Amino acid sequence: MIMRARAAVACVALLLTTPGWAAPNDPCAAASSASDVRLALALKDGRNVFQEGEIVPLVLSFTSTTKNRYWADVRNYDRSGRLSTEYYCVEPEAPDPLDSYFRSSGGMGGGLGSTRELGEAPFTADAELNEWRRLEPGHYRVYAISYRVWRTPDPNEQTPYTRVSEVLRSNPVDLRVTKADPAWQVEQIRSATQTLDGAPPPDDAHRAARTLRFLNTEDSTRQLARLFTGLNQQQPVGWDLMFGLYASPYRKLAIDSMHDQIAAPGHAITAEFLNTLVGLEVSADPACNPPSDPLAPLGFWQRRQVQTQALMKLELPKVVAALPAKAGRTRALTLLGLFSAGESDQTIVQSIRPALMAAWADLPPDTQRDLIEFGWQSLRGPDMLPILRRMVAEPPSPSQSVRALARDAALKHIHELDPAEGRALILHDALDPNAQPGLDVIKFLPEKDIEPVLRLAVERIGNHDAREMDYELVDRYAGPAALGVVKPAFEAHLGRWACAQQSAMLRYFLRVDSAYGAKQVSASLSSRKATHCYSHLLQSLGGQLPKVEQSAIQALDDPDPELVQDAVVALGRWGSADAEAALWARLRRFHQEWAGREDQLRLTPDYKSPGARAAALEQVLVTAIAGGTNWLCTPDKLSRLAGLVATKYQHEQIESLIEQWKPGRALINPTWFPEDNRTFSLVQYGALTEEQLRAKLAQFPRGTQLLWQFWQPAQIAPSVSMAVQEALYESIRSAAEKSGVTLGKANHP
Repeated sequence: MIMRARAAVACVALLLTTPGWAAPNDPCAAASSASDVRLALALKDGRNVFQEGEIVPLVLSFTSTTKNRYWADVRNYDRSGRLSTEYYCVEPEAPDPLDSYFRSSGGMGGGLGSTRELGEAPFTADAELNEWRRLEPGHYRVYAISYRVWRTPDPNEQTPYTRVSEVLRSNPVDLRVTKADPAWQVEQIRSATQTLDGAPPPDDAHRAARTLRFLNTEDSTRQLARLFTGLNQQQPVGWDLMFGLYASPYRKLAIDSMHDQIAAPGHAITAEFLNTLVGLEVSADPACNPPSDPLAPLGFWQRRQVQTQALMKLELPKVVAALPAKAGRTRALTLLGLFSAGESDQTIVQSIRPALMAAWADLPPDTQRDLIEFGWQSLRGPDMLPILRRMVAEPPSPSQSVRALARDAALKHIHELDPAEGRALILHDALDPNAQPGLDVIKFLPEKDIEPVLRLAVERIGNHDAREMDYELVDRYAGPAALGVVKPAFEAHLGRWACAQQSAMLRYFLRVDSAYGAKQVSASLSSRKATHCYSHLLQSLGGQLPKVEQSAIQALDDPDPELVQDAVVALGRWGSADAEAALWARLRRFHQEWAGREDQLRLTPDYKSPGARAAALEQVLVTAIAGGTNWLCTPDKLSRLAGLVATKYQHEQIESLIEQWKPGRALINPTWFPEDNRTFSLVQYGALTEEQLRAKLAQFPRGTQLLWQFWQPAQIAPSVSMAVQEALYESIRSAAEKSGVTLGKANHP
């Protein structure tokens, strides 16, 4: 408790010494930015009277009187936990129940979705006001500010983006909130908890969790603590349960109730549970809540992190003390929670590890697989061998399935811990017709072991009963001797192959018999009616593309825009230095073709109009020329490129690329995920392999000075040791030096 008090005093002192922040813009003061698009807000089913804590459902309706101008983002979730496409304004004001959570969390937002063109027929979206506002009894007027509608830029419009966001203000709706009937509250809690205690369908569970989340009573707070265990796959409704705890007006009760659950025999104490508990404790002190301004000083966040770690250290021993009362899956998940949340206390982590290994069988299968595939750095050790062996002893699963990927990871880990055993198990899987280990596993086999595996793969291709893995094996390892079998099998199904299999065989042909391979690439492009593989065939050839480069250059004038784009991207990524001139010529032809019609070039999401397809072509041409792997596009070339493009957006993008060449900004940035397959970016060049980076450095003028980005352990996950980073840096620095390029350290510790 003394530690907590000291942390609180530190937070107060920090806030008192922080300069006053300017008041942020009030979103509720915004007016609609367009007159020909409208947002209508309504209370669902016409109801306008609700009990306190009852869900208030809303319907948003978007329309436009102008065709082919406005689009709406269609999404119903966000990775942050709250969809931010709308903001809900209430008069009189009502608090945001999750203000402290979102001001203190730096989680990543975004999510998958689609777009919808707006017209006179309404596009509707549902929402619940409780997500944004906690309403006490009274009369309210509500309206929405929406940011989900956008349009493509008008000709010569000043904007750095490919789309212009619009702000829409809805009409107001009136509603009344009455004091809740205690009997109704009791029934809502009873029904929701009964549903969640069972095995409900996902929709029922979601509705029950949200009902409980918004009630905001003492009893609902206790039930939220009792029910909450984790997030995402571990507990699909966990986000609502966690948010209910953060939003509860009874913060101390929420903390006390979670403490009660630590000792409960049937409650698993996961890392998410502990992080939520500590998050509630930290935010319970108003002095330690972040200022409203998002640019709070770094020192504030550092002090907050210190306090969070201190509180976590206080909680971990309580969980350890409760372990004897827990059994089975509950105990296993609690051990994992301690192991994951206890990074700040390695004494606890190391003491927990043997117990976690002993309880491994009680972990959910999905959790086991995730740990094997993504948590190996923390688990690595010979005591994992029995667990890995049991996983590999299970029947194999279909290629590329979640189970198959975890099995491959287990094989790699066994090989790391015991190379002889790992080699034997990998070979067994490679020869098993029901298993399909990936090439990243097969690569651990010596050449003599790969020979019988490859022989069986070729036979199956000839018999037309091959596995997906067989085509990959032929692509990577087969020599000319396999041509006699693979050729007739390929020709028998010309134009009807699955895309991945077709590409693998074409790469093989180009590698061992380039003339025959080039002929089959041409034949495959001509047989484009049966499948859609032609739209990315040239890209799929990868490093073999230069052997059919002339075909790719000819495809630049194909009438099919998808093939043209494929050729452009492939030539930029894999084409030789000779391909640069062909791409410049194609851009000049594009410029001539669209002269006087530049106002039709709009990147609309429907991709149907000639102008939309042409705008997309210009974009990939600019990217291919500016970012070509096997030539250097220096600022003078970029300036020439800017003079050719037709759209203002592309011109602005090129200007931003020129900026990257200024002294002190040219940075080599390695990406270490995964560590054994790193890629690199340098000025406008991205996703370069190590081989491509070395080639690119040789293209720079002698005397060029570049900087190398190092990553500290806390900056990337999983972390990469400084020794590994130093070794790679020295290797690349030495290679660059031979070309007269100087490589320095941007941020070495």
